[in-house]
Amino acid sequence: MKTSDSIFKPGFILMTICLLAGLALALTKQLTGSRIKVQVHKKQIRALRVVLPKARSFSSRQTAGEIDFYRGYSSPGEVVGYAFAGSAKGYSSEIRLMVGIDTRGTVTGIEIIEEKETPGLGDKISRVPCDRTLWQALAGKGATAEIFRPPFQKQFVGKKLDDLRVVTGPTDRDIQAITGATITSRAVTKAVRESLEKFLQEKKL
Repeated sequence: MKTSDSIFKPGFILMTICLLAGLALALTKQLTGSRIKVQVHKKQIRALRVVLPKARSFSSRQTAGEIDFYRGYSSPGEVVGYAFAGSAKGYSSEIRLMVGIDTRGTVTGIEIIEEKETPGLGDKISRVPCDRTLWQALAGKGATAEIFRPPFQKQFVGKKLDDLRVVTGPTDRDIQAITGATITSRAVTKAVRESLEKFLQEKKL
């Protein structure tokens, strides 16, 4: 009897621990799931507003062939543009972004949604320079970085499909690569170009 107890007791304890751990994980997922959905929704709305600045409202997610997209409206029934997602492999991570275009296929903005590129180099695709001094920042004075857009992303505004090429030197038409982060720069441009090309093929703008 003692031998039987010594065999089954550790198994029972282990089973109880696993059961409690499973219940804890399920409860945590239930509690955090709704919060995550809210944050994802907020992030999506922010991206839509960035890439379609003239839009005042947006449609629910639509589907055209193999691509999902959103319509942006300046007033009820008046479409001012479309937004859709794109992605490409960067130097050290998958770069995910959203692209906005007007009804003629011209890029109105892009927003990097997710990237984990090299700090100080590749991550400049999402960085906004701030011209405040330390003392201005501590005092709450001077310009705030939030009102500006990352310089690299601003280059895409006004571009057509044929303009989406990366160059390493100064340019008035193409996309100038970030110094020391050409691979990342090309990845972002590729994500924009390929998603735009796919959308235009499906929507026939």
